[in-house]
Amino acid sequence: MADPTYEYSTNKLPTNLVGEAVEYMMTRSKNQRWAFERRWYDNNFFDDGYHFRYLSRTQNKIVDLSQAATVWSPMRSIPKASRQIRGIANLLSSRSFTPIVYPEKVSSSAFPPQEQIDPQTGQPVKMQNPEYQKALDEAKDVAKKTGHWIEKEFKKMKLIEQWALMIILTAKHGVSFMQIWPDAVEETLKTQVFDAFDIYLIGSLNEIEDSPFIIKTKPRFISEIKADERFKPEQVEKINADNRHASSDIKEAYSKARFGGLGNADQAATLIEKEAFIKEYLDEDNMPRIRAQKDGGEILKRKKKGDPIYRQVFVEGNIAVYDKYLNLPGYPFVDLRFEPGPIYQVPLIERFISANKSLDLVVSRIERFLHTMVTGSWSIKSGESQEPNNTAGGQVFKYNTSPPIQNTIANAPPFVFNFMELLTSLIEEQGVTTTALGKLPKGIKANAAIESLKESEFANLSIATERLKGTIGKVAEKMLDYADDYFVKPQTVYYLEKGEPQYFDVIGASALEKRKDLKVDEEPLDAIPIKRDYRVDIEVQSGLAYTREGQKQAAKELGDYLVQIAQIGLVSPEVIKIYFRQLLETYQFGSSSEIMEAMDQFEAQGNVEQNQIDAMKVAMAEVIKDTGAAGQKAEEQQIETTKVGMAEAVKDLQGGGV
Repeated sequence: MADPTYEYSTNKLPTNLVGEAVEYMMTRSKNQRWAFERRWYDNNFFDDGYHFRYLSRTQNKIVDLSQAATVWSPMRSIPKASRQIRGIANLLSSRSFTPIVYPEKVSSSAFPPQEQIDPQTGQPVKMQNPEYQKALDEAKDVAKKTGHWIEKEFKKMKLIEQWALMIILTAKHGVSFMQIWPDAVEETLKTQVFDAFDIYLIGSLNEIEDSPFIIKTKPRFISEIKADERFKPEQVEKINADNRHASSDIKEAYSKARFGGLGNADQAATLIEKEAFIKEYLDEDNMPRIRAQKDGGEILKRKKKGDPIYRQVFVEGNIAVYDKYLNLPGYPFVDLRFEPGPIYQVPLIERFISANKSLDLVVSRIERFLHTMVTGSWSIKSGESQEPNNTAGGQVFKYNTSPPIQNTIANAPPFVFNFMELLTSLIEEQGVTTTALGKLPKGIKANAAIESLKESEFANLSIATERLKGTIGKVAEKMLDYADDYFVKPQTVYYLEKGEPQYFDVIGASALEKRKDLKVDEEPLDAIPIKRDYRVDIEVQSGLAYTREGQKQAAKELGDYLVQIAQIGLVSPEVIKIYFRQLLETYQFGSSSEIMEAMDQFEAQGNVEQNQIDAMKVAMAEVIKDTGAAGQKAEEQQIETTKVGMAEAVKDLQGGGV
């Protein structure tokens, strides 16, 4: 890029020149990651089951050694590595990642103590302001409901499946990416997962936020590009289709080998679209362009000179069709890596490939050996007929002088199978065994032993779990940030609490303030404001145990313990009732709402039905009557007792007067 206006930044570049700068950035990133792309290519084909296919550097073409294989000379691919990375993906995805939103800080200075008269001393004393506790409760309620909204969005966007895809892509390439962005028209959040081929950045950095640019590339139909209202029509008219699968030449070769060419049909014509996010710093060069935007005032309201600002540019081919500054605190991307360090790192599957290839070769040679030994081999004198006649009874050899001699059938030596076990153990040593293969050691049957094995596997993935937890936390933070600005209309959220559906509305906090300023609503909105300032933490929940039987056993043991401490009054019966609900869910009893309703009715009546209460009253009355504590006999006894008492009193008085 020899243009003197570039000057290490795109601040001064107008729209008609920024497309060329994007092409330069992509070239810079391509040159840096060229060696990584070849490895990603081999890893992809290995995971697909093509263990003998690779990209030859000398011949610059795809070489597949398995093409020379025959039925009698096979080259078998044993998918140990593929199974391992999917076992790890299943293990990481099995955890429940729950977003925890912290309430806003409520300052006690805003609610000064109030003076009240002490009824005992009559002196004025300072008491806690009741409004302070009310504000604390409101902040907790807003944070709780915001967390429910995030969970609901996770399910609506099917992020569990997307996280599983990210884990598999990370295992194959070392890194994967998710883009999250707001749809201002539909007021929804959208996400999409991309592999390492489709995202261009500086891979030697440790964090994607440190990169000066991030460029996303993907093929898009020409018809969609022309129908996009954001793009300048005069620029769109200049574009032409390229009908490529990917911007990367190596991924293009991989995609063609797997899916074939795209053809040249006009209805399906595509073009590689480049969506670039460029980090600039606010100065006098880009401020005028930002102010000219419709939302420029909102962007500059939170920025000062020298702060980073993000510029979004769409380039179709090499033509810039869209150029706008965004009101974002960072890139609309999150990445997932299993280890800290540079963005481009050694993929997990590469640690399995070497041993897996050795296992492939050993198994292939054993199968060739079996084909030879099972069929049998013969020694025939030179010059004799070597063509046997196959009949229903066996093989017939015609010979002149020396009959054929069948060779001794040999067994495969034991060390071959020992070597296979060694290779298998080396692969399992770097991955997971019980989860990936369902393989338990001999004699392991008890739930406690299985739980210990599961715990050890999770311990081996503690770093990867923390990395995934951090990625999910970043997604939640970006969701809050986007909702703050783009959720203009109230949206209803629902969730179940104690078996009962709960409903509430959410709206962006910034949008709510604008509605109040414009007096759009005649009455105040009863909606939860979503704010970008909320702090989100991701809690990893594995439940009581890792296996279903282990969960049932642990739930029963905990229930017995709670009953014991409830009997001595350390916990209330309400705790037991709440736990009983969870116990029914653990045992997958089904809908527990009817049972819990019956328990509530039982508790409302004092744990005793009315007919039982009436029966108890009658029984108590009978007991009292039988014991003489009530009735005519009891009354006569009380009268006699009174007479005796009075006589004793008169006698005492007379005696005192003598």
